Amino acid sequence: MNTKTKLLLPFFIILSHLSHVFGQDNVFRYELDLTKDNDAFNVKLKTPQLSADDQVYSFVSYAPGVHQPLDFGRFIKMFKVYDKDGKEIITNKISTNEFRILAPERVAEIQYEIDDSFDMSIAYHPIYPMSGTGITESYTIVNTHGVFGYFKNLKNNPIELKLKLEGDPKVGTALNKNSSGVYEIDSYYHFTDSPLLIGDNLTYASMMIDEIKVEAYVHSTQNINAQMVLDQAAPILNAAKAYIGYSPVERYTFLMYFSDRIDIQKMPVFRFGGALEHSLSSTYALSAKPEHLPFLKDIIAHEFMHILSPLHLHSNVLANFDYSNPVSEDMHVWLYEGVTEWVSYMMQVKSGLVSSADYLNYLSEKINNSMTYSTDYSLTRISRDWSTDEGNKQYGNIYQLGALTAAMLDIRLLELSSGERGLREVYLELIKKFGKENPFDNGTFFETFIAMTYPEIKDFIDMHIKKNTPFNFKDEMNKIGVSYFEKQLNPDNVPTMGINIGPDGQGKGIIVSLTDDYQGTLLKKGDRITHINDTELNMHTYSKIMEDIKQSTVGDTYMITIIREGEELKVSEKLYHKHDTNVLLFDPDASSRALDLRQKVMPHEPY
Repeated sequence: MNTKTKLLLPFFIILSHLSHVFGQDNVFRYELDLTKDNDAFNVKLKTPQLSADDQVYSFVSYAPGVHQPLDFGRFIKMFKVYDKDGKEIITNKISTNEFRILAPERVAEIQYEIDDSFDMSIAYHPIYPMSGTGITESYTIVNTHGVFGYFKNLKNNPIELKLKLEGDPKVGTALNKNSSGVYEIDSYYHFTDSPLLIGDNLTYASMMIDEIKVEAYVHSTQNINAQMVLDQAAPILNAAKAYIGYSPVERYTFLMYFSDRIDIQKMPVFRFGGALEHSLSSTYALSAKPEHLPFLKDIIAHEFMHILSPLHLHSNVLANFDYSNPVSEDMHVWLYEGVTEWVSYMMQVKSGLVSSADYLNYLSEKINNSMTYSTDYSLTRISRDWSTDEGNKQYGNIYQLGALTAAMLDIRLLELSSGERGLREVYLELIKKFGKENPFDNGTFFETFIAMTYPEIKDFIDMHIKKNTPFNFKDEMNKIGVSYFEKQLNPDNVPTMGINIGPDGQGKGIIVSLTDDYQGTLLKKGDRITHINDTELNMHTYSKIMEDIKQSTVGDTYMITIIREGEELKVSEKLYHKHDTNVLLFDPDASSRALDLRQKVMPHEPY
């Protein structure tokens, strides 16, 4: 061997070693097979080299944006692990959501079958369909957090997903394919943030909102199609663009599956409904009634505005989400959900889609709804305790008290800045300061907010976010020339049943409270309602039943069927005079300063 060869050989060995270290394949490669006739998700996972620290493969117990326990591990019906020679490695199921692998260093492939959640019983911790997984005759919804598991220490590893499908169905998702038809995914966090809707008969439509490509994939048996959805969404999306002032994302995807009565009979979880936000997409499980489409705009507005928060404004706790535990340490669900709820309506006010009077009615409704929840729960306590059974009962207040608090904070900020900076301006400044890749510190965010605004905001946060100190609406709304009345007789003589109806834990209607208008003695808080005037009460019939009540006359009787302590009772009740509570009206004698501030809150002309 000559001298030159002697010098090159060690150098070649070093390069080979470095190539192995830096080019080592750390990709998790999933294959989802939907061609088998076993009504399950069939998953194969080819793993990179694992270490002794990677003994436990987990399924999701909690997911971002889903404020209920999920425990998808309960749907596993087969789980096996193999080495590179195809020999099975011993595993033990150590909890609902965890499998321990005896020799993780030998693992080459994991195979499992997992049932979909649409078929589950709703007796214990049902999974709402917008958050769940479904394999139906017409479509498949893959909320990825409900199908694919993870290794705790490897959630930042890249992922590839290959779909094995029958025929050539449409696939709706915000994920992107490579040239080989495989979806490339940055991490497990990205993976669980990216649902898929698959079906031969999905309708599809797209449109451009400035620089954002918006797509819709829709399943419905009742003549609701993707173009109809986008026609409803277009004004909202344009209002969002105007409110934000720029295009924060390049692409956004709506995935919608509308259910009918037959679906509810086959799959009781469809007694529930709603939507679930993701960073670049959202899933919707709603009633298949074309006449309800106009009501879709408010839901779309809320879910779409999550492109601001938590996508571009979130805490370090949320950024490192623990799928095995609720994010109880995160104090800022009020920001992600409450402020988003307010923003989603305020952008419609600013763009002229709804009137200033509509905004006052919106605030009045939020006050009334918030009063049905416990005053013991502040916004930060809801953030902390929503995962407990008692705390979860209060979670809905994040959309009521949270939005109301945002509205009051907007007024306070405008007051302190002489109309120059309201919550919109501060919110967008925070998004610019932090952004998608730079989470804020969970423990010091309030101090950051105060530093970016005014010292007086500390008192507001202490009283109305950290504590649940009631607002003095008379004084607060007077600042913008609006009068507050605790109670007034309805001017249109609209009748009322005198009860507030809400869902119980199984998607059935219950009486959550009796109002001051109720003068009877037969109905009680907690009664479960099955029928009103012989019509079954569910998410599909509620609006029509309430509309029929409004068209009736004070003093008319109606029949309500209830379940109390396991016994069915049919009760004949009367309709009573309705008093409107927490009424907000424009003050004709408002000062010029109040009128100026009101113009900043809700301009009479769209901007």
